[in-house]
Amino acid sequence: MFYFLHRMTRFFSFFALFGLTFLLYSCGIVHKIEMDMGTEEFYYMEGLRGVHIEDWLYAEECFTHLLKINPQHDAALFYMGKIKFGNGQKEEAFRYMVAATQADTSNYWYQFQIAQFYLMDQQPAQAIEVYEELLARYPRKSDLYYELANLYLSQREMDKAISLINEIEKFQGVSEATGFYRFNILMMQGKREEAQPFLEKLAQSSPSPRILTVLGDLYAESEKDSLALDCYNEAVAQDPGYIPAIFGQAEVYRIRQEYDTYFEKINLFMEDDYVDSALKIDYMEQLLQNRAFASTFLRQIDTLFTKIYLNNQTDTAVVYRYAGFLIQAGKEDRSVEVIKTLLQSQPSEKSVWMQYLSINHFLQRWGEVYSASREALQLFPKEVDFLTLAGIACWQTERVPEAISIFESIVSLAGKNAALSAQTWSMLGDLYYATGNSKKSFQAYEKSLKIDPDQVGTLNNYAYFLALEGNKLQKAYEMSKKSIDAEPKNATYLDTFGWILYKMGRPQEAKAIFRQVLMYGSDLSAEVLDHYAEVLYALKEFDMAFMYWEQAKLREKNIELEKKVEQRKREARR
Repeated sequence: MFYFLHRMTRFFSFFALFGLTFLLYSCGIVHKIEMDMGTEEFYYMEGLRGVHIEDWLYAEECFTHLLKINPQHDAALFYMGKIKFGNGQKEEAFRYMVAATQADTSNYWYQFQIAQFYLMDQQPAQAIEVYEELLARYPRKSDLYYELANLYLSQREMDKAISLINEIEKFQGVSEATGFYRFNILMMQGKREEAQPFLEKLAQSSPSPRILTVLGDLYAESEKDSLALDCYNEAVAQDPGYIPAIFGQAEVYRIRQEYDTYFEKINLFMEDDYVDSALKIDYMEQLLQNRAFASTFLRQIDTLFTKIYLNNQTDTAVVYRYAGFLIQAGKEDRSVEVIKTLLQSQPSEKSVWMQYLSINHFLQRWGEVYSASREALQLFPKEVDFLTLAGIACWQTERVPEAISIFESIVSLAGKNAALSAQTWSMLGDLYYATGNSKKSFQAYEKSLKIDPDQVGTLNNYAYFLALEGNKLQKAYEMSKKSIDAEPKNATYLDTFGWILYKMGRPQEAKAIFRQVLMYGSDLSAEVLDHYAEVLYALKEFDMAFMYWEQAKLREKNIELEKKVEQRKREARR
């Protein structure tokens, strides 16, 4: 507090003088200023004015002129140090600050700033030296003891920290602050068996809400719920709005499964404006990890999450996590709505556009992905992520030529980004094949694999299309084998490998692979079921083959498939 008041006194003096200067100008009393132009006082006042209006260039110019007149002007040296530090010129800033302390060795504030500089530059040992010198000169400044004690603790110099606490207590007596220092030191030393009794005694002699709450937390960690709740209750009795204690109460009631009281207490925690929203969100995510609890109390959790959101509608982290919860709760429309509301309030934020597009991509709302990506690209025309999503949306909405055009533009933008180039050529391979241009498709796959020979998606798709073409089956086999070696439980890759084996005239091996497809796959497509049926038919396991064909027909209405199955039935009866 002392330093704050000290600094405010300096600023108040400056503001008063600054206001007086303007008053003189407004009254036409400028003769003295004009007469003093070019003097130390003139440059100092103008430099301060530059600092006040944050015109750092002008301030630096004024202080530089002043230091030419008087190189030992301590305040000018100090402000030059601050300006240089703000410009990222740390070494030069430090030289100015040291010069300021040498120019006025009695100025406490200059030396204090040197210590802060060391801390910002991650030089705690040097900061400790400065604090020790200050403490020797100002032994009654209690803030210095605490600052130095914190530094000793950060360097694990426990004995020195304890020595400082002893000194504080000599002229201030035992307090909550010194008590907590001793407690924290014991905990840092791993002496919990000493720390807890110490805190219990402190709670008897100085039962503040903070002490009682920390003691309650210790009891709660030891599963002594009743003792913990007694501490929290006493803390709340002293201060009904003490949120850490209220949170402690809530957790005890949750563990006891007294859920009505739990939600009553945790609501108070969520409604408190002083609790950081990130803490609230992290807590909610922990609740959601307990699936049984989340499904049982989904309505209450929804209420808690909604309160956090309504109080933090421009906090992107809160909005994103709330949107994720809404999807988990089956409220997909509402999830999209809250991101869109954020986007409307922050239309120039690239990350918000990305989140909006991503959530629609996840929900497979391809029409919205297409229109929103086009809108985003008007603001960020060369943003590769937006182009990629636009290309995928075109693909999914059967705008294949437009999708090809977009991905070809991405290739030209990829430059030396090997991963992006490999991925884009792979997508172009898929798209070219969709237009019937297998030659161009295979060329694109070759380009992708030249950049990244281990890209499993490219290996799988290239192998599958080669198998459909019925040529280069050995090459297809080798690529497909490489993809399933990389991902042995991927049902799609296994289907490709099994189909290639069938095409190579090895149906028995193919059958073994398709058994793995059935094991690892879920909601298998009509195409996969048709492949397995063909393999079984080749092995003359007709009943099983037709069973899988019937399942394939149920999955997808396909006239060509139905004609083929009827043909196979006629062939099987011969």
